[in-house]
Amino acid sequence: QDVLTLLSQNGIYTDDMRPEPIPAEFWRSFAMGARGKNIERLGGVRDAALLSITSTRMREDMIFRDTVHHFLRRFDEMLVTFEKNATDTDLLALAETRTARAFMLLARTIGTFD
Repeated sequence: QDVLTLLSQNGIYTDDMRPEPIPAEFWRSFAMGARGKNIERLGGVRDAALLSITSTRMREDMIFRDTVHHFLRRFDEMLVTFEKNATDTDLLALAETRTARAFMLLARTIGTFD
């Protein structure tokens, strides 16, 4: 919730994001440790303005940066646990959440998919 609140301070609301659909196999690959170009589709939020805002804030706001890194670590931990018993339908439902959309934006911002 903290990261969603901090994003809202810049007028970024994950409910307004419309990321491209991502097959469940990409979520599974990420949960199993894949990073970089192989899972680039997980960064489904590609709005240049949102990426610019979050990138600038990451550089200028230490509290925001620390909160983002904590959020991304926790999301990663949650996904590893969740994926073990999740069906593809479960993973696709997760991808539609505000939390997953924040992950898509923030992970792309820090270069997880580069």
